[in-house]
Amino acid sequence: MHPRASANAPFGWRPAAVLTAVNFVDGAEGAVVIGALPLLQDEWHFSDAWAGAIATAAAVAGLIALLPAGWMADHLRRTRVLGLVLASWAVLTTASAAAVAFWMFFLIRVILGAAMHIDNPPASSLLADSYRPIVRGRVFGYQRVAFVVGTGVGIGIGGAVGDVLGWRAAFLVMVIPGLIVAALCWRLPEPERGGLDAEALDGATGGDDPAALLAEMELRPLDELKGSGGIRQELARVRETLRIPTVRTLFAGLTVSFLGFNGIAFWMPTFLERTHDISEGAAAGITAAVALIAGLGGSILGGVLGDRRERRAAGGRIDLVVASLSVGGVILIGALAVPTLAPQVLAIGVAAFVLSLSFANFAAATADVLPARIRGTGFAVFTFLLTLGSALGPLIVGGVSDATGSLGVALGVAVLPTVPGALVVARARATVAADTAAARANLVPGYAPGSEPTTPT
Repeated sequence: MHPRASANAPFGWRPAAVLTAVNFVDGAEGAVVIGALPLLQDEWHFSDAWAGAIATAAAVAGLIALLPAGWMADHLRRTRVLGLVLASWAVLTTASAAAVAFWMFFLIRVILGAAMHIDNPPASSLLADSYRPIVRGRVFGYQRVAFVVGTGVGIGIGGAVGDVLGWRAAFLVMVIPGLIVAALCWRLPEPERGGLDAEALDGATGGDDPAALLAEMELRPLDELKGSGGIRQELARVRETLRIPTVRTLFAGLTVSFLGFNGIAFWMPTFLERTHDISEGAAAGITAAVALIAGLGGSILGGVLGDRRERRAAGGRIDLVVASLSVGGVILIGALAVPTLAPQVLAIGVAAFVLSLSFANFAAATADVLPARIRGTGFAVFTFLLTLGSALGPLIVGGVSDATGSLGVALGVAVLPTVPGALVVARARATVAADTAAARANLVPGYAPGSEPTTPT
């Protein structure tokens, strides 16, 4: 292995590959229902609002699972948690294919939604602890792009396999990959939490002295925050996460920005089918191709650019997130109004590429400012707010579509929060240097020496 690669990746690149595969399976399994949605509506004759409710109810169920997932990420062997979770996906996916009524299918997807949200905190925490901060943008880029690529593949499977063999076969296709990745997770090494965080900032504080920043903030080591465990301690850890100014700002911007993204992704194949009178398979194939090409390129390039900008000054990742959300949102609004298929698909692809530049950098910036001992809980909160922001998207789009008779209008409404969300994210630029320095020293803001910890003892 190249010397620099071994220094920055002491466990090798296998953790990145396997955790990328986790996100791929996650995205693909969840997206099969998107590609197969017209077939499901043909069989059970439910409205657009009920169609959107499938994704919304699953996301809400996932919210309930996230705090326990954060606790597991910070206290249990993360590789075992991931293995068990992925194995449960395979069982529930098989049950989806066996459903004989809409209420049964709906209930199974809700349970699966809860199970699928458990993987993000342990996977993100494990990935951050397997690589040094200087390359985290790149590895989070690979992980996040896998979800986008998986979503594209899942949509394609739902539409193409559904057209030929029926929608039940489309779900069964995802069972074997889930079991294989579960076995791979089980065999991964379990790194020390925060073991790779202590490194020089290499100019990443934008010229500020990290020691001076920490002194100004009156910090206290996390090791002093002892507790007896249980739900009170976990809630205290959530409060510690939200005491970090950059975390609060990033998460608020994330919640606003992602209000409509899930709705757009969920309804795009159906929008193309209805607007341009093409088959379910063709609409799913086009959406899958856009997700694969634009999402793959944007997420990988975004991770590389974010790492480069972060080496120059802390907050470089945040600048890239703000630009990509603002520009991508504007392009997508215009793309929905294009009247012909080919130019519209091209414009949607450009918008998806630009928006994808932000995905890896949201995660990497979050990892940078979270102290190692609460990183699992921090990513649970991250996923909670991401899910909270996007959960209502499919239902809102379906409801507006039913009310207006236009799925295009409904999708346009879903894009609108992107730009104000980007403006909220921009405020994190002022606090990221100090919070990054504190996280690498494994400290928590707000604790003056001698003060009492908030964690129950």
